Amino acid sequence: MKLRNILIIQAIIVLFIGIGWVKNLIKLAHCDFEAPYQAEVIYAAGLIPPVGAITGWLDLGK
Repeated sequence: MKLRNILIIQAIIVLFIGIGWVKNLIKLAHCDFEAPYQAEVIYAAGLIPPVGAITGWLDLGK
């Protein structure tokens, strides 16, 4: 029972990380790439999966 709970928690964490990374890719694709470039730089750094898992959940504008 305890192992099952750990596996469920791990699956939820991996799911949230994956969703965040995909959201980051979508937000990067929808950026306007005009000055200022703050959002574009942060979303581009999010191509690194651990960073993208966090930046995908941020709303930085276009």
